[in-house]
Amino acid sequence: MSDLTEDLIQGQVGNEPLMAYPWKPHADRLILWAKGKSETHCAFAFDFLMSLAYVDTISDIQRHFKVYEGLPAPYSMHFGFINLCAPLFIEKGAWFYQKAAKPQSGAIGKLTSEIVLRFIELVFPNLTRVRAVGGVGSADAVLRHADGRTILCEVKASPLTTFPFLLSSPTRQSDATPNKLTRTQIQDLDSALYMHCQELIPLGRPKDDLWPFCSAVNFIVEECNRSKVDLFVETWQQIREAYIKRDRGSKYYYVANASGHPPKNAKEDFDWPARESVSDSKTSAGMDRTDDIKKGIYQTFKLSVDANRRFAKYGIKTALISNLPAYRHGEDYVEPFYDIYWGYEASFVKEKSGHYKCQEDDLKRPFDYIIALEDAFLRNDLV
Repeated sequence: MSDLTEDLIQGQVGNEPLMAYPWKPHADRLILWAKGKSETHCAFAFDFLMSLAYVDTISDIQRHFKVYEGLPAPYSMHFGFINLCAPLFIEKGAWFYQKAAKPQSGAIGKLTSEIVLRFIELVFPNLTRVRAVGGVGSADAVLRHADGRTILCEVKASPLTTFPFLLSSPTRQSDATPNKLTRTQIQDLDSALYMHCQELIPLGRPKDDLWPFCSAVNFIVEECNRSKVDLFVETWQQIREAYIKRDRGSKYYYVANASGHPPKNAKEDFDWPARESVSDSKTSAGMDRTDDIKKGIYQTFKLSVDANRRFAKYGIKTALISNLPAYRHGEDYVEPFYDIYWGYEASFVKEKSGHYKCQEDDLKRPFDYIIALEDAFLRNDLV
């Protein structure tokens, strides 16, 4: 039995995205900054915000700190969200394995969904209401368009890349033992975000108010940092291109998610563990994970079937929402559904010629839109 209800369809169920997070005002400042720039800035800003938000979901963060020589001064400790010390790889070509700091899966799923929904809410001006439904109903989100349309959504989102954290050492020694640091010591460490281009964003100290969101967003939106931020976005574009083309000859390929195993010299020269990847296919960017595509299309199809059977008067549309489209797998798994219609058997009338006739309004789509921050599929229908 369907768990769609009239209250859900009318947007009376669920919450405004990110309402429960104290750093929401900083997220909004970042999103509005990106909106005023370009689609690419929005997609970059999503990855940037996700990197900051990951820290909130990881307990005992010091367990993931590792000391390295050769990190950008004055920092000596690193942690990131792939199995690689990215700064030493980008700057020196060194393959140092470091187990990724894994966010808690339950928390990060909800957080990712709410972050991308907040982007959608602020970036698309014709959407007058966005509600994050979460696990309450069969839809992940309900959108209301200015023209009265209701759009039931399935959310499948994941960053293209994540930016690692650097920290100073409390002892100013390279032989510090990070996992023995006390909470007080951690709170007093200087920190920075490494942007994959030999540039850092200073984040202040974990004890600072709303660390790391406040200082990070301030840096991005301040006009005096424009040239550096332009470089960050250009670097993100190079990461995206390496990801799409699966260009293993590019250093940026390996700081993108779903990069797989490193080349042979990582094991031969740096003792990389034989069975460990840098990041696996489960971390594919946007909605590019094939399991997510299959589940997402099925779910939007089911939402359309259930909603139009029970609540046809609302003229309901369906959408997949993501930060990015399926850049690697879209041609095989998504595009074949672009020109498909479906209809209930009772909507068709068989003519004497043997052809079937159906009213245009009775023809529906497996999904109407793919609403994304970059390269959205909107059927020439301005969402």
